[in-house]
Amino acid sequence: MRRKQTAGFTLLEVLVALAILGIGAAVTLSLISGALSNIRKAELRVRNMHHAESVMELTLLDESISGPKTLAGDFEDGTRWTVAVDEFEMPRNTLLPLAAPPQLPFKMLSYSVDIFAPESPSPDVRLKTVKLVGLQPQGRGASPVVR
Repeated sequence: MRRKQTAGFTLLEVLVALAILGIGAAVTLSLISGALSNIRKAELRVRNMHHAESVMELTLLDESISGPKTLAGDFEDGTRWTVAVDEFEMPRNTLLPLAAPPQLPFKMLSYSVDIFAPESPSPDVRLKTVKLVGLQPQGRGASPVVR
């Protein structure tokens, strides 16, 4: 006489449990993959910001820049950079009457640094700032000097 076993799981229950376990593992791996991808993007963004800051600092310290100029270069990792230096013009207040601007012993230069990731057509990071540049007296015939 055979006894009917009531202990244990049926084949269907085991297959359902394995399917649930597989789906859970797939979702977990997908989440981990997405998180790693986001970490990589954040690291690239931070690296590009560091590149932009270093290029901006070196350009601002370059005393030979006293007027509009464009510079370009690249880093060892393939990241490209461009610097555009232009004369900065103050926005005019339309409520005040137009008056001749006073002759000041300095001018303002606008600096713009663009960082391009390798093979990227558009800039990933753009930094802008303004710098005061002192002018030598015009009587000496000298060119403007950055101070």
